[in-house]
Amino acid sequence: MEDRIMKILTELTAIKSRTGTADENLAADYIYKYIKNLAYFKEHEDNCGLAEIESDPLKRHIPYGLIRGKSGSTVILGGHFDVVDEFDYGDARELAYNIGEDLEETLRKNSMTAEQKKDMESGEWIWAKGAADMKGGLAIHMALLEEFSKHALAGELEGSVLFMPVPDEESYSQGMRRAAGILADLKEKKNLDYKLLINPEPTDMVDEKQIMFLGTVGKTMPVIMVQGISSHIGHCFDGFNPLSVLTGIYQRTNGALDFVDRYKEEATMPPTWLKMRDLKEVYDVSIPLRAAGYFTVLSLNSGPDCILEKLIDISRQAASEEVDKLEYTYSKYKKLNKFETKSELALKPRVYSFNQLREELTQREGEAFMLFYEEAYKQIAEDIAGGKINYPDGTISLMEKVLSFAGFTDPVVLIAFAPPYYPAVNGNMVRGKEFYAQKAYDVVSGISSEMGQEVSYQNFFMGISDNSYAAVTGDEKGNEDFAHGAPLWGQAYDIDFASIKKINVPAVIYGPVGKEYHKWSERVNKKSLLQTVPAVTRGLIEQAWHFE
Repeated sequence: MEDRIMKILTELTAIKSRTGTADENLAADYIYKYIKNLAYFKEHEDNCGLAEIESDPLKRHIPYGLIRGKSGSTVILGGHFDVVDEFDYGDARELAYNIGEDLEETLRKNSMTAEQKKDMESGEWIWAKGAADMKGGLAIHMALLEEFSKHALAGELEGSVLFMPVPDEESYSQGMRRAAGILADLKEKKNLDYKLLINPEPTDMVDEKQIMFLGTVGKTMPVIMVQGISSHIGHCFDGFNPLSVLTGIYQRTNGALDFVDRYKEEATMPPTWLKMRDLKEVYDVSIPLRAAGYFTVLSLNSGPDCILEKLIDISRQAASEEVDKLEYTYSKYKKLNKFETKSELALKPRVYSFNQLREELTQREGEAFMLFYEEAYKQIAEDIAGGKINYPDGTISLMEKVLSFAGFTDPVVLIAFAPPYYPAVNGNMVRGKEFYAQKAYDVVSGISSEMGQEVSYQNFFMGISDNSYAAVTGDEKGNEDFAHGAPLWGQAYDIDFASIKKINVPAVIYGPVGKEYHKWSERVNKKSLLQTVPAVTRGLIEQAWHFE
């Protein structure tokens, strides 16, 4: 088993399956070839496949293989095979994907922390881009698939195993969003009862205990656009700078604890802004008409409707404060300049959710707006598919077009959501399969402890994962609220919630111990990869078949 895992890991890691590129298919092809060449699938060809993701401009694929045992009780082995780029490897960049002494010798020349030096000299870690995140976990699952396939051929496999790794986890999770439909179809056609999904993301050590995750955090990305009043800077009191309002919203949201969700003794990180700027395309001496930005909100129980409600209130406060501040400044400035004679500035900012504005314009303009919106949406969707623009910036572009159509002359704050969207999911809360994640943890803890590795758990993985698309455990209305508030929902971006409800599988994260993913110092622990996690995962699969 150790030799098989190491061989698979070395070959799979050597494939530069960078996320968001067609090279992800190189890994998909390797995995599919591996599956297809197992003796079991030569006898059961209809149980494996390489499914193309529909409408994907990169034509990426999802490989899968189902080993049908004596019963339809099924454990899904998930994961992803895309990796982030290796640009930070410096002189070692050409060797970044090559496990072995050549890479390690080159990395030794880097400035290392004491911990990195210790790990390098210990010989207990495997260094390479993607070795931990997450081809190490996939190598374990592929070796186990081969082992289970032999038992199935001998008629000795009690339950079933479905291996389905996906592309695009590091970007927009298009792989898992499309895999939901495949999983739902297989469940119906092959009469499968999905008991558990094991996602082998690399896991951390805390107080010498390996962490297992029973759920995954939610992520929503609000987009805020502010329209002000443009004017020459020589007449600045004739205008209204949208940056002042956007900055006020930023100050009330970035790092704001009011947005932190708690579950027992666990809490999400507060919001973090990712982009904020005016929308002027050229330099001139005028106040910008519009400014926009977006940020992330992590959640455990707050749905998009709750987030939107907070943002509407915050936007009203920020806009009102800036109007009051400008009015006060102008009242003082009038005393300094005899040519300023306006009694007041009479600014009346409005705040809209995108859905509110869309409905208002539909009622006001009817078919004219609907035709306009359809064409604007189509063009932006094509630009996204062609790689000319990303989802958040595409959202901003569509919002700006709609504001221009509206023809407002007063200041406006417009709030929307941008993809990607990740609902919070907990494996203990799947309807009809409550506390299966806890049962999985109990199994893992017992076997791992016997092997000398203590395990602890967290209720939610805070790093965002594809497990968001394995089941629906929260308020389903929240998913509808996101769809209504996301300008790009539809052809450009969607989530197959109907299939996800059919899958309805508790998902946990349990993979080999790793460190410093997405960095040049990425590494995976040899003992965890080659001994502990394979044995524990095998035992978990065999016991999960009997979860009730």
